[in-house]
Order: sequence, then C-alpha cells, then structure tokens
Amino acid sequence: MEPLLLDVPEQFHDVVRAERAVLRELADTACRLAGDGDLDALRALAEQIPPQVTAGDRRSGGHLRRHWIDIESVLDELFDKVFPMRDPTDPADVLDGPWSTRSRTVALTRLTERYTFGRDSLVERAVAAADTRLLRLVVLSPVGGVSRGEVTRALDALAAADALDAEVVEHAFLDDLALGYAITGRRPYRTEQGEPAACAEAVRPYFDELVWRLTGAPDVSMDAVPGVLAPRGLRFVLRALTWAGDARVAGFLGAADLTDTERQALARHLRDRPVDERRRAFDLRGPAGDAEVVLPLLGLGDTTALLRLVRATSGDYGAVRLDRAAILEAAAQAGPNEVRRLLQLSPSEPISAALGLNRPAVEKRVKHNALAGIAAYGLLPLAGGETALDRYLALREIGKRGAKLGPNRKISHAAAVDVAIDHLAQVVGVDPGRLEWDCEARIATEAPGEWTIDGYTVAVRAQGADAVISVSRDGKELRSVPAAVRAHPSYVECREQQKRLKAQAGRMRTRLIERLVATGAVVEPDELSRLRSLPSGAAMLPALIWRDLAGTVGLLDEVDSTGPLTVMHPHHLFELGLLGHWQAEVVRRRLTQPVKQAFRELYVLTPAEREAVDVSARFAGHVVNGKVAAQLLGGRGWSVLGQDDDHQATRPLAGGLTAALRCDVYGYFGMDNVTVGEVRFLAGRRDVVPLADVPPIAFSEAMRDLDLVVSVANTEPDVYFSPTRAESRAQLLGALVGDLGLARVTVEGTAAVVRGTRATYRVHLNSGSIHVEPGGYLCVVPATFGTTAHRRLFLPFADEDRMTSVVLSKILLLAEDEKITDPSILSQLNRLG
Repeated sequence: MEPLLLDVPEQFHDVVRAERAVLRELADTACRLAGDGDLDALRALAEQIPPQVTAGDRRSGGHLRRHWIDIESVLDELFDKVFPMRDPTDPADVLDGPWSTRSRTVALTRLTERYTFGRDSLVERAVAAADTRLLRLVVLSPVGGVSRGEVTRALDALAAADALDAEVVEHAFLDDLALGYAITGRRPYRTEQGEPAACAEAVRPYFDELVWRLTGAPDVSMDAVPGVLAPRGLRFVLRALTWAGDARVAGFLGAADLTDTERQALARHLRDRPVDERRRAFDLRGPAGDAEVVLPLLGLGDTTALLRLVRATSGDYGAVRLDRAAILEAAAQAGPNEVRRLLQLSPSEPISAALGLNRPAVEKRVKHNALAGIAAYGLLPLAGGETALDRYLALREIGKRGAKLGPNRKISHAAAVDVAIDHLAQVVGVDPGRLEWDCEARIATEAPGEWTIDGYTVAVRAQGADAVISVSRDGKELRSVPAAVRAHPSYVECREQQKRLKAQAGRMRTRLIERLVATGAVVEPDELSRLRSLPSGAAMLPALIWRDLAGTVGLLDEVDSTGPLTVMHPHHLFELGLLGHWQAEVVRRRLTQPVKQAFRELYVLTPAEREAVDVSARFAGHVVNGKVAAQLLGGRGWSVLGQDDDHQATRPLAGGLTAALRCDVYGYFGMDNVTVGEVRFLAGRRDVVPLADVPPIAFSEAMRDLDLVVSVANTEPDVYFSPTRAESRAQLLGALVGDLGLARVTVEGTAAVVRGTRATYRVHLNSGSIHVEPGGYLCVVPATFGTTAHRRLFLPFADEDRMTSVVLSKILLLAEDEKITDPSILSQLNRLG
C-alpha cells in the first residue's frame, strides 16, 4: 500500500513514487538473493542501496527519506534474519553486518552511549587491545557513524600491525572522498600544513590503484574520485594529457607526484608532441610545482626563476608579502617579451602589478575589497605625479572599509592593507615602519598649522585622542566657530586637516597604543621619538604609565626615555603592588588615558583553573548571539571557524601561543546561537599549554575578550554579570569617591551603596540596577544617560564604555538625591518610602 504524500509538494509526488519503485525493486531483489542463499551478492546489494536513497532524496527535494520507512523496515527484518546479531555486547558482532539495521544501531548506542559517530569510541578500545578485526570493522561497517579523524587513526593502527589491505583502504577513501586531508595533514581552505598521518605511505599503493581503476572510464566525474591526496606516477600525467572528460579529473591526474626520472621522461615524451599538448602539460604540472620542466620546450628557458615566483602566488586569494626586488631581478633575467609570454601562460596579479602591467585591473579589484588586489596595489610603481603619501592615504581609506565587513574578513582585510603598505615601502625603498610614521608625520605637518581668516586665527590641534579646531581673536579663544569663518573657502582646508589628524589619532589609539598596553610592549628610544613627533603621539603618550630600565614607574616625563621603556600592563602594576596607587594618581591628576590602562580589567587564574591544569571553563555554558559574538571576536583579532574545526574561535598571542575556544556551533557563527565552551592555550597547532605556563598578560587579554563577548552577546543578559568588570568599576568608583568628596558612597562587593537624604540605594556595578533599601526597585532611565555623562563624572580613559558612564552617572545622581527634580523618580521614591 502506497503511503499518503500529504506533506510532499505536488511537483515532487511523481518523483517520490518513482524513487520508491526503484527501492522496492531493490528490496525484492534482496529477498530473492536471501532465498537463494547468495550472501555475497546480498552484501554487495546492501552497499548499493544507501547511495540510491541519498541520490533519490536529492532528486525529490529531500522528501524521499520520510517516505521509504516501510521499505527500510522490510530490509531491516531481512538482514537481521540472514545476518543475525548473536551478542549485542560484543562490538565486533554489532558492527559485522552489511546493513545498518535498527537493532544493530540501538546496540551500538548502548555500547558507546552516543547517537552520532558511534564507532569513534571503539577505536581506542581496538587500538589498546591490538584488535585488528575490530579496527577493520570500524572502517568497513555501515552501522553508526565514524569521524574522519578516527578512520585515520584506525588506518594508522592497521598499518602499524601490517594489516592494511585494498578492501579497507579503498572503502575508507570511497566512503569519504576528502579523507586525503587527514592523510596528508592538510586542512580544507587553510594554507598551513600539518603532519601527515602515520599510514600515509602505506595507503599510497592501494590509493594509486583505486584512482587508476576509477579513471579508466572516460565519463567518470571528479565527484566520484577521492581527491586531495595526489596519485603517483607518470602514467597518470600521460592519461591526463589525452583526457577528454571532466576537466577536474584531468587536473587531478595531471598533478600526480613524479620522480626526477619521470620528469625527464615526460620532457622526452613532449619533445615530438604538438605545441598545444606542451602547453597543456605546462598547465597540468603547474599545481605540482614542476612546470619548469616544460619551459625549454616552449622557448621560455630563461623564465624559470620568474615562474617559481608566479607559482608561489598562485591559488592564494589572500594577501601574501612578496619580495619586489626578487621579482624585478627575475623579470630582468627573462626579458620583457618572455615575461609577457609567461604571464599569458600563467597569469599572476601581484607579479604583473610589480612590473606595472595591470594597473587598471588592480584598481578595479581594490574597489571590490579583493584581498590579493589590495596587496598588489601596494606593488604598483608610483604613477606620474603620484607620491608615496598619496598611495599611503589611499590605502588608509581602503582600510576604513574593513569596518563594514564580517569578523574574519575584517581581520584579513586589515592584514591585506598592512601587506600593501609593506609593498609600498619596497617601491619607495625604505623600511615599512619608517614609511608609515614618515607618512603620518607628513599628514600632520604638510598642511599649514594656522590660518588667518577675516581677522580670526584658526588652528587645528590634537587634543588627546581627538583633533579640534580652535578659533581665537586678539589672543582670546572663542567658544564656537563664527559664521564668517565657516563660510570662508579656507575653512574647508581646516576641516580636511582636522579629519586627517582625527583619523591619525584614531589609528594611533586603536592600532598602536592599544597593542602596546595589551602586550606590555617595550618601546625603543628612536621609535618613541618618532611617535612623539606626531601631534596625536605628543598628546596621548604622556598619559600612559611607563617603566624605564632603572625600574622607575611613572608618566613619560617622569622616567628616563633615553633607554627602552616598557608600557605598563595592569598586571605589571599589580605585581609591584602599585595598581591602586596609580589608579588614584590617574584620577587625582585628571588624566584621560587614550585606552584603558590603570583601570583595565585584569584576569588572573582561579583555583578551579589551577586544578583543571590546562583548560578553563570560566565562560562555559553561556549561550550568546552568534552574529554579535563573531563581530566582537573579529574586532579583537579572533578568527571564528565552523562546527567541524578543532576549535571554533582562535586568536594568536605573543610568543607563538594561540588562544583556542571550543563552542557548540551549528554550522558557523552567525547561523544561530552559540554555546560557549572551554578555552585552551596551544603552542603550535595542537600542543596544549598548562594555564600556569601561559604568560599572565596573554591569559588576561584573552579572557578579557571572552568576558566582553559573554557580557554583551549573551542571549540572557540578566543572567551573567562579569565579576571582573564589576571589580574594575569598583576600583574606579573607589578612586573617584575621594576625588569627588563622595562621603555618602561606599563600595560593597559588586554594588555601590549610596546613603542619600531620601533613601539608601544599592547600585549594581554590572547592570546599573538600583534597589532602594529595605526593598524596592527604582527605575532611573534619564534620556541623557549613555550620551551625556553626569556633570561631575570624570572617566580616566577615552575608551567608549557606555555602561561605566551610565552606572557611575546613576551613583552621582543618587548621591545628590535632594537635587532630583525628575517627577518619575520622585513619585517612585515617595511610593517606596
């Protein structure tokens, strides 16, 4: 009896019925084979049915799987009868069946207590027991699932036991066409190369024969051929040269691994072949990295050095730093005609850019934020009338566009701009660091420092992390810009210079000073001198706390700057017992630091983390908005990855360490909510470092990033309140209490207690919520909170920290509650009183 298809769109009805008919016929064949006792044929048929279901489901728009359950039940019953499971507690007996029946799946679940990748947990058991039969079944069985990593581990163990054979290897590669990634140590869409699997050499002969057999049919598609791992031997290249089918298959075969002897044999073979076949061989051997063997046959024998540079940039769509001098030298060796012919055969955007051959195309790509195009833009020779400053400013404008991109793209876009500046420095012939700060200095000095407009003196000057226009007359500074000045044509130039200096100050604050403070960096005297020559540097650097070689800690004019200086991270101050002192000093001196330094949140190891040794679960279990979390992480140098990666977010740290965060992610960040997991610190790609061995500053900064993510992106913002952020605000409030004479205010844990004239209030330092003692909630949401701070509020840092401003403004308001006139607040106080 046919099932009703009420939940299937009408356009798929006939498709579902046709696919069911095919599956019914296969089930009938299975019953006939079982009756005849032809168990080998029945096993072979069992392997054919799952691909048929998958293909049919795809053709029916995903509606077949729900409507073949009756046929599946027939097959389950048949295979359980013909291949009975005798001992459901024996993993080998459970897996040793040609069909994944429901009873075997349930038994596997009970053995492993998992519903997915159930065979994974059996690999450890099989390896420990040297059970080669179970290892083979882990690879071959259709029951349950197994991950790529555990298949590779099983192949490693079988190779070590000299128990590999064609059946196991071929099944593994056909079951997972991308298994080659694990065998070679490569990772999809990544440039880094890991260690190959232990079984890599042992599987190669079986893999080569499998590929040779599969590609014997001219109509085979690459979708049916295992890729990634390259086959070995000249026979594959010769087959590729005459391949007329799927071009992807030709490319795969043509890039086969060759020995030196085989390369020489290929060159001899091509000597008498047509030019078109030689060019085809050149294209095929390009990905293999030995296309230069064909160059003499194309009359391009002197272009070998240039080809190697071209190949070093091929297939990489990111920004790669290149040696412009090496490109020019290789091009000179080849000659202009040969250069053009080679670049026609093997195009390279950055190489062509360095030689000035593709300016319009590069400029067009830059407009679309192509990373390789941005890097190539820096390599272009300066055009007539173009200066290094013009190109530098253009690159900085390109850099601003990165703010609108996604989290990972934002990081790679900024990196591409840095590479382009490096390339520009090579064009100019100076050190990249010097080019950057020389250009910044010219931005500050090339425009006039002052303008005289209708008797007014107009100047643009740095003011901390900002740039302001000041107007004076007869030595008296005016509060606003007169209409006559605004209307004057020269005022446009003033505004442009203000924008340049403001952008420069923003770059210095977010790119340089934030990095110096976050890493506790050391600054050499010559670098400090260059930075202080800039208006923004002269305005911001003196507000930072430094330590000189003699150990003196102080502001810039209080330490010996003739030697290297260390920018003090709060951890440094904490270790020296000076953190509280400098917090009070910064407030007393009314210093507005360009970034959080004295009041920067500091994260130290907890007892639980010390006990866990190498993993932190400090933020585990919190559910965050994936899109918001990705933006926050990306803005702080983290790369967000997908659910199949070892870790779902990583950030490089000083000393070659990497902070690695595991999350429960559906697909990738942004698709859905994300459950935050554990944090580890890695040396290299996989070596986990004990938390106690992680440099304290690196640990603190990584935790600071994650605390921000959990605080801001939390799907339940009222559930999580950061104790470290509350402590930081408590420290700031404690410093302000004495400075502002707030005798009515004390700090108790994560709350500020304000003893007003109308009531006693407790203000939560994380959320800003107000409770009136003995009990009652006070709602205070003035329209100005978060935009205009309380008149008495002073924040000793220029960071945008709206919540700190809101919390402290509420405290200051309540400390003078006798002056409150807002009727909404007064009515609540009267009711609560």
